[in-house]
Amino acid sequence: MPDLLSRLADSLTDDLRALSRPGPRDRAALRTALAGTAAALIALALHIDDPWWAAITGVAIVQSDAAATLSRSIDRVIGTIAGALVGYLAAAIVADHVLFLAIAAGCTGFSIYGQERVAHGYAVLLGGVTVLLVMFGSLAVPGEALSLAVYRGFAIVIGVVVACIVDYALAEPGAPTQAAGSKPGIWAWPIDRDLAAIAITGGIAISLIPLIWETLNLPGLGQTPITAFVILTAMRQEPVWKALTRAAGCLFGGVYGLVAMHLVGGEFLPWLAAMFAGLYVTSHIRHGNGDASYVGQQAAVAIVLAMVQGSGPSPDILPALDRLIGIFGGVLVVALCQPLLGPLIRSLLELRG
Repeated sequence: MPDLLSRLADSLTDDLRALSRPGPRDRAALRTALAGTAAALIALALHIDDPWWAAITGVAIVQSDAAATLSRSIDRVIGTIAGALVGYLAAAIVADHVLFLAIAAGCTGFSIYGQERVAHGYAVLLGGVTVLLVMFGSLAVPGEALSLAVYRGFAIVIGVVVACIVDYALAEPGAPTQAAGSKPGIWAWPIDRDLAAIAITGGIAISLIPLIWETLNLPGLGQTPITAFVILTAMRQEPVWKALTRAAGCLFGGVYGLVAMHLVGGEFLPWLAAMFAGLYVTSHIRHGNGDASYVGQQAAVAIVLAMVQGSGPSPDILPALDRLIGIFGGVLVVALCQPLLGPLIRSLLELRG
């Protein structure tokens, strides 16, 4: 862990020094901050529920050029709409806790396994994330599944449209996106046992979250499975590094957002300037594509979660704190479940093979 912390500090130092060096990275950060801020304003003006998802989409969608942004946008919209539909249908059985948890586990496992096995893995990934958002949201607020599904889809479309307009106006056109390399497919044989073990472990871990949260009466239930899901998708690369950078980004962005909200109170223009500045700096780190790039991405998400709420700026930081606690909870769930369950499930799959 000390080596990872030193690596993180060195990477962040290099990224912050790069703020003084103009170049393509600055322009990408500017487009990202513009897209996130504009999407937040539009979502707030339309009074949609959970307006932060529009801003997060605006931030997440912007890529190095307009062609890459468009390609990612299409996958995000398709995945979100499919996931919202499945989540809405699955939320109808929320009263049956066993079946509810089984569906959550199955969707999680399918998405984690499928996102590496198909060409449009990002769509599969977003589908799984959206299913969990709608299901867990309906668990926290019974009877709201349809509203969650509709507004989640609406928010994503707002973020995608804004990001594409910003990139069309300001980004380099870019070359047409090349088709992804051949993937074996979700149902192809033989199965990838290592990936299947991660998927099954992830499904079990996420299905345990409602039981843990209800038992301990913890806040942030809606954000916890999403964080756990994202870390699980990195288990074959550097899962500890992914968890560390996600936690660090959440901490940095969350602290910035909460302090900014305290300082600006309910003043609109200071709130807008503080959010734009935070998104610009964090997006600059993200677009550096260095070791700490994911810190920038997660910090931008945390800033949005802390600063976008209700119908406009608010000095009340408790809703933001709840969402940020949920993010850290997801990191902890994976950190505990993966080393305990992963080796056992991997051994069972080997025996069956």
